Amino acid sequence: MSTGNGSVLLDPRSARQALQAARGEDKVDLLLSAPDPEALVQSIPEHELYLAVLEVGPEDASEVVALASPEQFRHFVDLGAWPRRDEGPDPRAVLHWLHLAREGGGHSDRARQRYVDKLAHLDAEMRSLVLRKAMRVHDLQEEEEPAIAEDGRTFRTPEGRYLVEFLPEGGEYGTLKQLLDDLYAEDVLGTTRLLESLRWEMPTELEETARRWRDGRLRDLGFPDLEEALAFYARPGRASTSTSSSTSSSTPTPTPTSTSTSTSLTGRLEPQAATLLESGLSRLGGDPRDRAEEGLVYALNAALVASGVSMDEPEEVRAALADARATLSLGLETLSGGDPDRAAAALAERPIREIFQAGLAEPYRLQSRARRIAQSARLPQAQNVTLLDRPLSDVVDSLQRKRPVWPDPSAPRSRRALASSAEVSEADRLLDEAESVVALLRALGLSPAELGPRAEAAGIAPTALRASDAVRALALQRLRGAPELPLAEQTGAAPDGFERALDEVLRTARTDEPGADPSRAAPRLREQVLKSFR
Repeated sequence: MSTGNGSVLLDPRSARQALQAARGEDKVDLLLSAPDPEALVQSIPEHELYLAVLEVGPEDASEVVALASPEQFRHFVDLGAWPRRDEGPDPRAVLHWLHLAREGGGHSDRARQRYVDKLAHLDAEMRSLVLRKAMRVHDLQEEEEPAIAEDGRTFRTPEGRYLVEFLPEGGEYGTLKQLLDDLYAEDVLGTTRLLESLRWEMPTELEETARRWRDGRLRDLGFPDLEEALAFYARPGRASTSTSSSTSSSTPTPTPTSTSTSTSLTGRLEPQAATLLESGLSRLGGDPRDRAEEGLVYALNAALVASGVSMDEPEEVRAALADARATLSLGLETLSGGDPDRAAAALAERPIREIFQAGLAEPYRLQSRARRIAQSARLPQAQNVTLLDRPLSDVVDSLQRKRPVWPDPSAPRSRRALASSAEVSEADRLLDEAESVVALLRALGLSPAELGPRAEAAGIAPTALRASDAVRALALQRLRGAPELPLAEQTGAAPDGFERALDEVLRTARTDEPGADPSRAAPRLREQVLKSFR
């Protein structure tokens, strides 16, 4: 198989490695340029192929969707047509996948047969749900002239017994009519019975049965149930983060029952720099590597289940997988002290859930710190917002979430899991500074309890006041010798002598109380106050 650069991939394993390395539409080109694209596409494990299609975009990968096997296509529907854990399947999404499978394959007899096989392989309950939510069936033996909302959206069945009314909210008329045409072309009697059943089957029963079939298939592919997935995020005990032993007596993580290779989720949606996780895996071979990769897939699947991401949203999937890998890398660093060989031994010998939980020990500790700081840095009237300025407010807000995250230095508006002990140390340093801000305000007589009534009297919302605002107002008050703190004053040009007054305010912020040192907060606050003047 040519990859466009003169290399030839002669086996599916090599092709899969190249598929994982390719980006965007190069994945499609890679698959379609094979001597036998259909055979190559169908050799890819279904979840690995789904991630590739998701990265490219199903519309741009319709030829790959059309070439997929019935089992692969059903997996696409299992993930892409069930938006959320607590919702049923989305009929429009199912119809969209069917449309891609039909139109992406062309008009040959072979393409037609591939599509029919996919349609037949969908669960009967799923077909019934899609049709029931998209149409209303009128029995012409009971209603000679049924009331129709829109005459242009109907279909009279070949045997003349039923008039099918396509509901406006059910999907595009052409796609729905084509689906019925396809069903009748394959099995007239079976489709007639299907339409009759739509008149009396309960949608809740259909949905529950469809969900059971789907959940069973996902379990077979190594997706844990919700309870087991959430157990990965349980707070680790002291023993789980010990580096003194390489084995654990805790209950091992259940082994996935998938018969596909264990790299189905290691095909990342985006390339990343090598981490301790990759370094550790690279040092393993044979059965130990296979077991480690199988555990890795299980952990990544658990993260997808626990996070409740929508599996048809590539950005959500990408972020959840990246966070899980970051947590595993931090766990390995915690257990190995950063040594790649010891990390490899941990991957080979420890349950993957133990490694994952070891990676959560420091984030959970930081979470507790952040919550204490947030509580001490809020005005009495504020419920969630603190007095802290950015970036400290971003750090505290991110770390106190249910799943602690970290502002991404390369994209400050993004949040991701902590991935290394260096990031943990930086988080601790910034939390130290946040505590120092609170100590500085208290030393100046501007604690949140004291500022609250003043902000209310000045007409300032409790969520709008920041530490730098309070320090600026105090410096102005002292410069002018004014009786009141000018919290509500709009900033303009800095008045003469302000910088000297500000330095004096910060110099006098001292305390004899044990704890945070107010001077640590002074440099950043000074810079922020001076920048506040236009």
